[in-house]
Amino acid sequence: MRGVVTATRSPEPVRAAAVPVFEARALSVWLGERRLLRDVTLDVPRGGVTALMGPPGCGKTAFLRALNRMNECHDGALTRGEVRFEGGDVYAPGVDVRALRRRVGMVFRAPRMLPGTVLDNVSYGLRVGPPMGRGERDARVERALARAGLWGELRDRLGEPAAGLANGAQQRLCVARALALDPTVLLLDEPAATLDPVETATLEEALSTLRDELTVVIVTHAMEQAARVSQTTAFFHRGDLVEVGDTRDVFTRPRREATEDYLTGRFG
Repeated sequence: MRGVVTATRSPEPVRAAAVPVFEARALSVWLGERRLLRDVTLDVPRGGVTALMGPPGCGKTAFLRALNRMNECHDGALTRGEVRFEGGDVYAPGVDVRALRRRVGMVFRAPRMLPGTVLDNVSYGLRVGPPMGRGERDARVERALARAGLWGELRDRLGEPAAGLANGAQQRLCVARALALDPTVLLLDEPAATLDPVETATLEEALSTLRDELTVVIVTHAMEQAARVSQTTAFFHRGDLVEVGDTRDVFTRPRREATEDYLTGRFG
């Protein structure tokens, strides 16, 4: 019957030529009694953009948040399995979660401005981290804004309230705030969900530069966005990983019937 899909798990991870930045093994996530993710095994390639797509409630956001232990911010969340980041177990006893999140930054669905100015927002993580001089701080802020495509737009507005920026600029400011900490990985949870098409295009342009500098993992409901910005795509359904591979192959030659059904609009 059309629209009813039994997702088939990929038994082996797809491995990049180089050592992957993340290796997830038999990863499961619960929120209370609800199982969000079921025994997912997946490698995230180092560098470039990996897109996680699928219908609402498929488990893609649970997977993203498992990479830097953000699921733990929810009461009743439980994680089982293994996530290795650059060879180390993210969930091992004694892991410094704050240090992990500095290296694996995250930007959420809607912009989250902190009180204060543009400068206050971008430099927040630098001010609460290890001490540094003002010159180094200012240089890190400028570089972060430039990498997010904002320096030309905001260089003369650093003292203005961040809350007064347009929605798209606020979201890119959130990206800059994460980039100021010089992370290895940037996690994006539907970053264009509240943006208009022009703002979305501007954000995607920034991502096209960032993918050459660090690893980006993005959750998106928009198949077109996954096709535009990513080099690797993973498709989730009902808590299972259905398919993962080169983005072009996933979109033009999907191996799983469930993937093809989703891409052709038979469900979603």
